[in-house]
Amino acid sequence: MHLPAELVAPDSDMLVQDARATLLHNLTLHNEAKESGVFVSPVWENKEGVTMLRAAVVPPQVASRYFEGRGLASMRDATVIEMIADVLPMLLEHPGEASHALEGTHDLWFHEEAPVRSLTIPYKGHFKLLTLLLADLARKVGAGMNEIEWLTSVGVLDAFHDPSVDPPAEVVRENTKQKLAAMIAEEEAWMRDYTTLKN
Repeated sequence: MHLPAELVAPDSDMLVQDARATLLHNLTLHNEAKESGVFVSPVWENKEGVTMLRAAVVPPQVASRYFEGRGLASMRDATVIEMIADVLPMLLEHPGEASHALEGTHDLWFHEEAPVRSLTIPYKGHFKLLTLLLADLARKVGAGMNEIEWLTSVGVLDAFHDPSVDPPAEVVRENTKQKLAAMIAEEEAWMRDYTTLKN
């Protein structure tokens, strides 16, 4: 994910503010671009200190999990945004595990040859991880996970699990495993059909 080695997470309030701002930018750009049939990756990148966005080569069903439905509704929930702000510093403490947990979402949206455009916004070191977390949340919630299962999928269940209200941890982990497998199979089928149509 090319995280700066010296990256320190901003305070929670700034992360919440940045999460809301990046989501708003992504939705605006999506609405501008969708008439042309081009999807924009929601994951922000750095080029010489400037924030860049990359065109996405994904089926409409994949894009809809970020820009519509349950995934978008979850990202718009204030408590979920605060949860993202709590998760990001945890993942920064274990960047290798974070990269592994988020690799599938990164690869889904990132295509080396796709054109990029500048947002003319100075890049902050945490933008890529923050926007990738939001994209990962939207992808998985859009596929049927709830938030506690999403937390499990990125390796931080123990920090958030409340036995008084949540199912037992082993049940949550098993449900997460099954839903991940179903999501991946569904996306692979979409990608095969999409590639066939494009060719």
